[in-house]
Amino acid sequence: NLFEAFPHAAKVAFTGTPLKTERHGGRQTVKRFGEYIDKYKLMDAVADGATLQILYEGRTANTALRDKAEFDQAFEDLFENRSAEDLLAIKKKYGATGDILEAESRIGAIARDLVGHYLDNILPNGFKAQVVCHSKLAAVRYQRALREALAERVEQETDAEAKRRIAFLKVAVVVSSDGTNEAAEIVAARKESRDWNAVENFCKPFNLDDYDKANTGIAFLVVCDMLLTGFDAPIEQVMYIDKRLKEHNLLQAIARVNRVTHGKQRGFIVDYIGFSKHLIDALKIYASEDAEDLQSGLKNLTSELPILEERYRRLLQHFQGLGVHEIEAFLTGSLATPADDARVVHKAVDALEAIKARADFEVFLKKFLMSLDLILPGAAAHAYRGPARRLGYLMRMTKERFKDDSIDFTGVGQKVAALINQHLIELGIDPQIPPVELLDPAFVEQVTGHAQGSTRAKASEMEHAIRKHCTIHFDEDPAFFKRMSEKLDTLIAKHGEEWKLLAEAYEELRAEIRSGRGDVNAEQPAEVAVFRDNLFDLMGDGATLSVEDAAMVDALSARLVSIIREAIVIVDFWQKPDQKRRLRAMIDTELMVSGIGPVQDQHQRIAVELTNLAEKRHAELLRS
Repeated sequence: NLFEAFPHAAKVAFTGTPLKTERHGGRQTVKRFGEYIDKYKLMDAVADGATLQILYEGRTANTALRDKAEFDQAFEDLFENRSAEDLLAIKKKYGATGDILEAESRIGAIARDLVGHYLDNILPNGFKAQVVCHSKLAAVRYQRALREALAERVEQETDAEAKRRIAFLKVAVVVSSDGTNEAAEIVAARKESRDWNAVENFCKPFNLDDYDKANTGIAFLVVCDMLLTGFDAPIEQVMYIDKRLKEHNLLQAIARVNRVTHGKQRGFIVDYIGFSKHLIDALKIYASEDAEDLQSGLKNLTSELPILEERYRRLLQHFQGLGVHEIEAFLTGSLATPADDARVVHKAVDALEAIKARADFEVFLKKFLMSLDLILPGAAAHAYRGPARRLGYLMRMTKERFKDDSIDFTGVGQKVAALINQHLIELGIDPQIPPVELLDPAFVEQVTGHAQGSTRAKASEMEHAIRKHCTIHFDEDPAFFKRMSEKLDTLIAKHGEEWKLLAEAYEELRAEIRSGRGDVNAEQPAEVAVFRDNLFDLMGDGATLSVEDAAMVDALSARLVSIIREAIVIVDFWQKPDQKRRLRAMIDTELMVSGIGPVQDQHQRIAVELTNLAEKRHAELLRS
């Protein structure tokens, strides 16, 4: 024994669940190692983002009644103040001659409920599950029952992609070998798990498209004693428990689901045995402040409902503060006519023109949708499904109107994203198809459709589309797109809120942008004109040029285009730093000997900008 070998050594322990009860006697952590040096509590880790909060959901009869939740089935709370007569009655119900927890009829019923819960709540976001059961025999029976339940769901499913995804799922049993004469089915399950490299593949994301990664389909690890402590699998979001666990063993087991990974907001514990009393007892072991911290880290699923409602109210307040007072009537579908709906939509989108208003809306909406994703598809979430769909539509219309690519649904969860996408598809908007760009022939038609008769909405979307196009393509021809942006600002200043006139003027400006620089005569090829205009622009507004200087700029532009074309014919020219530096030096030399004062004064800066312009116009230079 290490302690006996080194009786006077300093002993330092690092543990997440110190032994504290009297039954541990001399093995209590503080008796063996002394008082705490430091405490890093559960909620400290949650606040730091090192772990996630855990949500508890009871599926036993007593828990269901206590939480007033609507579950498809309620299973017996087997070990809470049960008399011998009660347990005998339960045994009779399940027809079990052995241990109740190994009764096949009971396991089958739980497996069907468990699969339904997993497919509806966990699988949509791509996470996996651990099933904790009473014994090795119970484990192999759970494996068989889970496979049967999955097969039933495949048969019931009508959507081909959903059917394919469920059929991909696998169930593996991970149990230890004790060297005894075990049942053949336990030995076979252990061998299968070893052949599948089950634990390693469980930790990997699902990969349905690679034949060699079929075992990433292991969605359920069924265990009885293994992997309950020290197992670190961030992809595990839910633990289904059908085993009596107590004290630190219970706390260590449920911590398997609180590991952080992308898209995972919470961990889930689903109770099929009724261990809530044992959980309370486990928490009582710790000092009041520690117990309070642990309880904060482990919340009942229903505790998310007030948060969901608060976040919904915050969205309503946001729009009401922007003057959209009918927003709640729109979100709940209680306005009189579709025309009223359209009016409120336009008013809400108009109110989000300011960047801060849009950014706040996106933040508030994402928080609301993340809370909703935790509760879907439960009955408690039904009242929020309609508002979520309409808020998603508002977000899409805002993105379209203001051409704001920063707006997206990243991180809200696949259940909510699917809900909103289905609504958009029903409205004729395919979220997988990117918005039509400014120069697309169908652009004006699409914008007119979005506007639904609102000239302000049409003018606003066209304005932001032009601004976006000028910003994205600016480096391809800075002088041209600067001129187009200035024309846009002039139109806004001229017409103010005359939306019809603005929309008409924007269509003319769009046509000008679409035609580009237009036809040029043979004396001034297109690329020479581009470099000439940008050279003038780079000299600055304060530069004064004589007629002779202007002619020299024309000649200089032609020489520069010729030099650039000869240089960039080399394969992968722009990936070769030495060649780029050589070209920039050649351009710089031409600028220095040009004899044009404003050019010579800024030759180094202009050389850098013209080299960048050449890189952006590589294809046009070689084509013309």
